[in-house]
Amino acid sequence: MEYSIQELSRLSGVTTRTLRWYDQIGLLKPSRVAESGYRYYGGAEVDRLQDILYYRALGVELAQIKECLDDPSFDRLAALRNHLAALEAERERLEQLIRSVKDTIGAEERNEIMSDEQKFEVFKRRTVAHNEEV
Repeated sequence: MEYSIQELSRLSGVTTRTLRWYDQIGLLKPSRVAESGYRYYGGAEVDRLQDILYYRALGVELAQIKECLDDPSFDRLAALRNHLAALEAERERLEQLIRSVKDTIGAEERNEIMSDEQKFEVFKRRTVAHNEEV
């Protein structure tokens, strides 16, 4: 399937201005440009845009995304698996933080005093996990 820039914008939620910027910096080139100047995108470009959006969701800078996607040894399946692992780790971190906030709310509502250790447990776990990664 081929999409005009407008159609791809509607499909992906990415503005046409951003798609033009991605073209300008060489991150996402259209599959063809009509004589009228309209940009058209095919399946490979749709997949690449999806990859770009995954990386952006993880906070990766555009220059790094371009470097990664342009690398001849880029393995899309491996990258998707890495994205999934990173997202699952982030979900676990958020779930722990949510539990901690709920525990704090519950303690406040019951007029209970949390120990200082309880107050910082979730943050210590995150720091330890981060230090183990580094």
